[in-house]
Amino acid sequence: MIKVAFCDDEAKILEDLSVKIKKEFEKINCEIDLYTTESSFMLLEYLKSTPVDIIFLDIDMPAISGMDIAEALLNSEIKTLLVFVTGQDALVYKSFKYHPFGFIRKTYFDEEITGVVKSLAEEIQKSADTFLFKTGDGVSRIKLKDILYFESESNYLNMHTKDTVYKFRSTLSAIEKELSSKGFIRTHKGFLVNQEHIFSVKSENVVLGNNTVLPIGRTNRDVIKARIMRYMR
Repeated sequence: MIKVAFCDDEAKILEDLSVKIKKEFEKINCEIDLYTTESSFMLLEYLKSTPVDIIFLDIDMPAISGMDIAEALLNSEIKTLLVFVTGQDALVYKSFKYHPFGFIRKTYFDEEITGVVKSLAEEIQKSADTFLFKTGDGVSRIKLKDILYFESESNYLNMHTKDTVYKFRSTLSAIEKELSSKGFIRTHKGFLVNQEHIFSVKSENVVLGNNTVLPIGRTNRDVIKARIMRYMR
């Protein structure tokens, strides 16, 4: 499911355009979870705790403008596709420095929303093979192919890549549920391994391409080894 946020300080416009946004995603068989708010402040608070794939954002808003929000996003760890929605065409050019994904003019919303949503869906698909995780600095995204394995450590996970270890709060079971269909296998109660990086399988462990040796648990050992071998063929 694609997570989408839409902020516009005018309630009627927010309601009407939200319906149109949902319909456009439905046309291309994309299910979205749409969060709407009239408050720029509430949007920023929401983004602190919730990873969002796409933001539709009115530029001209009181107190905290759309450009203020865009600047805050640009200087943060939050990665999202930003689409400016504006009733003032002249503001489009002033917003280029924030690197938005697209623009929709309110006066031409019905004509422009279709192409923008299609492009958004295509961009989301390109980044589908990525993993989002929360750190103390915000939300980060990493390509699945760059992940070697996850290691459980109390209430935290250590995500090992070739060059870095990222630590964040989660459980191995939750990550296994999310990534088991994408080539990750639970070789042991404490390890979830990216099968793409398994170089060889031994009687009690697997060896990764960087020579890291990880254990295979006793429970279902034969099943685990058989699954890895099928993947490696």
